Amino acid sequence: MEINANLQTYKSMFVLVRFYCGQYHGALYKVNLKEHGESGEASGDAGAESPPHVLVPVMKFFDKPLYPPKNCLFEGVRVSSKLYLMAKENPYYGEPITPTNSFVFDTDPDATSIHDFPPSKPLKPHGTIISAYGELYYFAHPTCFLRIPDHPSLERYNSATNSWKSLPSWPYETLPNPRMDVAGYAVCYGYILISMYNQKDHAVMAFHIGSQTWHRVKVAKSDYYPFLGRAVVVDGVIYSLSFFRGEVLAFPFWRDSDGTCCLDAPLPLYIRRTSNPPMLGPLTQSLVYLGGLDFCLVKTGENKYSPVHQYLCMTTFRILSEEGRTEIRTLYSSVFQVDLMGSHFFGVNFCFTSDCEDVEPEEDCCPTAPVTSKVETTIS
Repeated sequence: MEINANLQTYKSMFVLVRFYCGQYHGALYKVNLKEHGESGEASGDAGAESPPHVLVPVMKFFDKPLYPPKNCLFEGVRVSSKLYLMAKENPYYGEPITPTNSFVFDTDPDATSIHDFPPSKPLKPHGTIISAYGELYYFAHPTCFLRIPDHPSLERYNSATNSWKSLPSWPYETLPNPRMDVAGYAVCYGYILISMYNQKDHAVMAFHIGSQTWHRVKVAKSDYYPFLGRAVVVDGVIYSLSFFRGEVLAFPFWRDSDGTCCLDAPLPLYIRRTSNPPMLGPLTQSLVYLGGLDFCLVKTGENKYSPVHQYLCMTTFRILSEEGRTEIRTLYSSVFQVDLMGSHFFGVNFCFTSDCEDVEPEEDCCPTAPVTSKVETTIS
């Protein structure tokens, strides 16, 4: 099956990373995909023959007076051209902290300043920052409520009043286990879907934005966990990363006539032809939507041979659905180099391209039956 890999031109992508130890908490990089390394279809070691392009940060986080607590992590999300950053507790740091720092950075070339905005109320040690239909939400992880019960679990930020509004809390008593972490989320058909897991259980809940009500999602039995990271919803299918390397999951989603939200067992798709710089696991990854059924997988891991820089691998691919089959075709794979700036290593936190808005289907387009597809072959 032949594909013209030049049907679309991808101009730039922003990559938010967070450093572990060192002078900075994180940095924002702008990558020009076509300009460096992406000149043809990927080979098994694409980008490995020539020296990788060295990325220079657009912004380093953080300098005084915006300096936050040293032992905290940051989550990022974009709303239009603005990148919102919120601090949360580092679960691997022994002493509990409740960060009070939140920042917004405008990625527009004519506006490169960063300033703070109020944190959620009341302060919570860790949670997930969510963008949905042009608005910013903060969802506190269930483990927070073992420490601060009776506080709202979901809030929405109002940029006009520079304040947060409390929304109805998730009914935590419906969870199979309160000690669950958020794996990812999806925004589609008027809902915010939140997937959660622990070593034994997993669950998905849906917040209906219009009625401000929570609903349990009926999840088909599967060996795979629900979606990981920010998922992308196209034509009734939720595409997300998996806990396994190089694997993308496709979850059919629909709403029954009685209003029940349903998530079918996922179809696993494999990205086989990617660049393979010397990286140690575990890897951190991010899935970026490029329009149509084109995506980019951004991944990184500790450098196997050098303590001063780390590799960032970016692979663009297309998902094809024809004649009852769903397949992946790798388009390009590139390797970039990032200076660790004194840190031990960094992880990918959030990525997006300013050339493509987040796809968030409206409620009147919600499927009433699952989109079915049979995986027979995976093209690399």
